[in-house]
Amino acid sequence: MGGSELTPSSDDPAQSGPAESYREFRRPILVLALCTGTAGFLDAFAFLRYGTFVANQSGNLIFLGIGPAGWHPDWPASGASLLAFATGAGVVSWIRALPGRWSPALRGLGATAFTLSLWTFLNVLLHHGQHGPASRVVLAAAGALATGSFTTLFVRTAGVTTTITYQSGTVVKTGGHLVRWLAPGSDRDRARRASLLGLLTLVCYSVGAGIGAEAQQQPQWVPAWGLLPLVLVALLVRRVRVGA
Repeated sequence: MGGSELTPSSDDPAQSGPAESYREFRRPILVLALCTGTAGFLDAFAFLRYGTFVANQSGNLIFLGIGPAGWHPDWPASGASLLAFATGAGVVSWIRALPGRWSPALRGLGATAFTLSLWTFLNVLLHHGQHGPASRVVLAAAGALATGSFTTLFVRTAGVTTTITYQSGTVVKTGGHLVRWLAPGSDRDRARRASLLGLLTLVCYSVGAGIGAEAQQQPQWVPAWGLLPLVLVALLVRRVRVGA
């Protein structure tokens, strides 16, 4: 996946949008890989410990449907995760839009780091959900607040819509782009770029989930490990102010 085939063209209208990741990060493809891998890592950990997702809200909606019917006893945690995810995404989107000295990317990263730190503290305090259903509800909400913050960091990369947590949508879009890439047409270059970005995202999310499943030896500190990729991401933020 060479840099040339993923570099946005100057006439791409998405370049004028403030959410285009090339305006915020010096290595957006690397940042996208780090963030999606981290989201998969945290989501797998939460599911195995709390019985619910903190990023995959489509799965939580299923749990909310089958839980009251007696098939998923941890469905209250799924409801808490859903509400907290929406709250985290909404609040951090608002923080990113505020005027100020720091760039939207740095403000979003700071808010995400704060929510991950809060989740880590609560995870240690409540023994990663072993105190019972109530503790799992609190921890699922704290985790979803963090992953909801994560999802605001990317909207478009190289002129292509990209997401950190909503991988059902990524699968749909990647399938469509793959067909357009392989079929004759005038827009095959963009379809190839979008296909590669989608496949990268899906692979990183899945690999991150596998690592999250393996990270069960010290579950108290797993959310804190999510801070390490954020440090690398912060180093890749373009050092410019809003409007510069």
